[in-house]
Amino acid sequence: MRTAHDMTVGRVLPKFVVPDDVRDLKNRIDPFVRALDHSVATCATMPEGAHMGWDGFSKAWRSYFDEEDSWWHTAAQMDQGEAYERDLAHWQDWITHFKCEQGTPPITPSTTGDPGSGGDHWQGTIRTVAIAGVVIAGVVALRTVLK
Repeated sequence: MRTAHDMTVGRVLPKFVVPDDVRDLKNRIDPFVRALDHSVATCATMPEGAHMGWDGFSKAWRSYFDEEDSWWHTAAQMDQGEAYERDLAHWQDWITHFKCEQGTPPITPSTTGDPGSGGDHWQGTIRTVAIAGVVIAGVVALRTVLK
């Protein structure tokens, strides 16, 4: 049961991402998934149900990874990628209980959803402000030209 101490608060400002951000996240996570694929395939002490669970996760990841990065649903793709990243960290923890060898160090999720966590929260804010400035400048320039 969750307590008030482990409830995560959402972001204050919206998160602005572009398709390249999604592709970067996918490319960062994929080597960990591939290494765990190999670990699970060679782990004799892992029960069949766990093998099947990992196989389902791996296939879902591969489908997501192969999906085209689109401007139309970039934020949803980023959220989904971050969820895969967190799930992968849980899989890595769980697989160590079966004494399976892992070919990579544990993955550390890139964000916890807490606006104060990590050093990259300012980068996102600066990017959002810069894009808003460009949009406003474009509107002002267009308005000036149309007068």
